[in-house]
Amino acid sequence: MNFISLQDFNALRSVEDISIIDIRDQTDFELNHLATAQSIPSTSIPNRLDQLDPAETYYIISYSGRRSEIIAKYLTNHGFKAVHVIGGMRALWHTAA
Repeated sequence: MNFISLQDFNALRSVEDISIIDIRDQTDFELNHLATAQSIPSTSIPNRLDQLDPAETYYIISYSGRRSEIIAKYLTNHGFKAVHVIGGMRALWHTAA
């Protein structure tokens, strides 16, 4: 499993169209999310693997970063390219403030 710092994640998404999966629950996603992120709550990931492209690299983001690390490992173990975004949405909001 790979990881990326929040600073590098922000720099990358400003110049490239990347696939972001926000694994927070739907309510939190609806309150605030990155415009290009798709919502797949962490509890739904095992049932939605068939919706993911093994050739695509997915950047996994959660609230604090802990669950995104777990889900990125899970996806990697199932043949996907997943990158854990260190810090998560909480850190992203703090850097934007």
